[in-house]
Amino acid sequence: MTDVQVGLVGIGLLLALIALRVPIGVSMITVSFAGIWTIMGWNVAWGSLGVIPYQFSTNWVLSSVPMFLLLGFVCYHARLTEGLFRAARMWLAGVPGGLAISGILGCAGFASVCGSSVACSAAMGRIAVPEMMKQRYSAELATGTVAAGGTIGALIPPSIIMILYGIIAQTSITELFLGGVAIGLLTMVSYILVILVRVKLNPELAPSIKEEIPMVEKVKALRDVWPILLVMIGCRRRSKFEPPCRLNIEPGVEADFCGVGCG
Repeated sequence: MTDVQVGLVGIGLLLALIALRVPIGVSMITVSFAGIWTIMGWNVAWGSLGVIPYQFSTNWVLSSVPMFLLLGFVCYHARLTEGLFRAARMWLAGVPGGLAISGILGCAGFASVCGSSVACSAAMGRIAVPEMMKQRYSAELATGTVAAGGTIGALIPPSIIMILYGIIAQTSITELFLGGVAIGLLTMVSYILVILVRVKLNPELAPSIKEEIPMVEKVKALRDVWPILLVMIGCRRRSKFEPPCRLNIEPGVEADFCGVGCG
């Protein structure tokens, strides 16, 4: 068989194994090993099974991942994300579905310092969902908003998924991050528009909150936003991305110190 034929057969076997509920990781390793064995022989396949995972796991770029995860942990326990949500809530108090929109904005802000979709949803879920349920928001809207908003964490830098993709595909992480900023912001705006349309069509999903907040209080609430901005600056001030996707660990460490200092 030619290399193309081996690849097509491998894709078919991979889909078949996944359909049989074999774990995806095991399926991909099995198909890859069989493909290399068919094309290059047993010795090469067996050697690749030991060398390739080691080379990937010892890549220096991966050292930035735990730093950004630690940053999200620090920001959450320092309640920096809570201040961000509170400020958005005050400024959007008179907007239909304002709390849900605040949750989206909070997810976007937390995503800019964490990079993990799961962590983003978990952090904002503990803050936004109880507040929305307290104001008699629909449970589907409250939980769906946070779940959807968490996906922004995979788009806005420092996205961990983009770092891993850059390593695997040998692509410039700079270009991935620059593209992720635009896509992340567009995704955030799209979620906000969907919430506005849904609440407009069905006001029962998000009852209006009759609360008049003085402008002075709104301006004071903005003081809780500057720590996140400072952490974002510390996260990006010394970021250096060079082909093939070299990433220094210093930005994550500096951002961690900024988060601890602001907390």
